Amino acid sequence: MRKFIAVDDSEIARELIKATLADFGYHDVSSFGNPKEALESMAASDAAADLVLLDVMMPEMDGVELCARIRALEKWRDVPIVMLTSREDKSTLSRAFMAGANDYLTKPFDRIEFQARLRAQLRLKAELDRRKSGPRSSRGTRRARAQFSLPGLLADRDSLQDALGQISEDRIDALGVFALSVDATARNTVDFSSRERQAILASVAEALAQVRMPAGNMLAHWEGDTFCGVSLVHDDDALLADVRDLAMSVKRTLEAMPGKLKGALPGVSVGVTLPGTAGTVSEALGKAFGALEEQGQRGGNGIRVAGASRRNH
Repeated sequence: MRKFIAVDDSEIARELIKATLADFGYHDVSSFGNPKEALESMAASDAAADLVLLDVMMPEMDGVELCARIRALEKWRDVPIVMLTSREDKSTLSRAFMAGANDYLTKPFDRIEFQARLRAQLRLKAELDRRKSGPRSSRGTRRARAQFSLPGLLADRDSLQDALGQISEDRIDALGVFALSVDATARNTVDFSSRERQAILASVAEALAQVRMPAGNMLAHWEGDTFCGVSLVHDDDALLADVRDLAMSVKRTLEAMPGKLKGALPGVSVGVTLPGTAGTVSEALGKAFGALEEQGQRGGNGIRVAGASRRNH
C-alpha cells in the first residue's frame, strides 16, 4: 500500500488532501500541521513514505526549507516531494527545485492534474526502487532510452519529468537544462485575455515543435508561458548555440504576429544550466528557472547562464 505524508498548517487543507487521496484509492496518509513536528517524525521513522506533499507558506519553517531538511535525511533522499502553493511566481519554483522538490501543484487543486502529478511521481519512485533492487533488463534500458529521445516532438511536462527520472546518476554531469518564456505573456506587459494568451503560446509551441532536436534532447511545454528543454548530448557551446536557435525561432514567430502581441515587443527570455554544473536533476531545473527569473528582472529578451554573468541577446 502506498504511503503519503502531507504537511500543511491549514486543517481544512489537510482534510481536503486526505479526502482527495482517498478518492484516488490512497488511504495511508499521515498529516502534520507543524513542519517541525513533521521533520522530527520523519527523522525518527524507520521507513520512508512513497510521496511527500508540502505546503509552501507555513509559519516557523516554510515548505522550501522543510524540503531541504528532508533531503538531508539519508532515507528520504529519493522520496518524491511535491510542493503545494497558491503562488505561481518563478522565484518560489526555483527555490523549491533547488531545495530538492520534484514537482509542485497550485492551489486550488485541479483533480485531474493532481492525480496525474501523483502518478508521475509514483512512477519515478517505483523506478528508483527498481534500480536499488538490482540491474535493469536490457529491454527496460531500451525503453527508457526511447522515451527520452524524442527528436522533433514537443512533449508535455509529465513526459519530460518521466524522462528526467530515468537519468542515471553517472549521466548527471552531461545534463544541460534550459527554461524559455515569452516576455509579453510572462511579464504581463499587455492585458491579454485568456484566449489571446493561449493563441500566442499555441503558435510558439507549434514553432518549437518544428525545430529539429538532436536525439538525446527533449523539449516540452512546462506550464503557462514557459517551455523547458533538456540535453544529454551537448557541450556548453553546442547547447548555447541550440538555445539561441530556439530563441530566434520563437522571436521570428512572434514578429510574424504583431496583431496578436497588441504592440508588445517580441522578446524571449531563456535561463540555462550548463552540463556539469548541477549535482542533481532538481538542482539543474532550479538553476535554469532561477536564471530565467533573473533574465526577466533584467528586462528580458536574452539568454542568461546560471551562475555566470554571460548573456546573449
